[in-house]
Amino acid sequence: MFRKPKPTFNLIPVLPKNYRSICLRAIEVSQDPKVLMNKHLITDFSDQGKLTQKEIRECIDFEIRDGNVGIMGFHDHPDEMWINENYREFADYCEQQGWLRIEGPAS
Repeated sequence: MFRKPKPTFNLIPVLPKNYRSICLRAIEVSQDPKVLMNKHLITDFSDQGKLTQKEIRECIDFEIRDGNVGIMGFHDHPDEMWINENYREFADYCEQQGWLRIEGPAS
């Protein structure tokens, strides 16, 4: 009857440069990766699948989860990308690789 509230977490705003590399790293750090593109589960992470720069750029809803916990995602455009504050090491690693720029503190 009563729904359990979703766990909340703060989001780190980031400006991505290499969508595919960021996504592959998020999948690597996840114990139970789930990739959702426009609300469809994606299981082919190869460059022949949908997880490419072009497909990600054209996506409206995108999220990578570790089980039920969102690691990263965006709505409308990749420039709106966020990373879960609990995955700060992942965000820092991606920034060091030059794949993204952290735009501000988590909020």
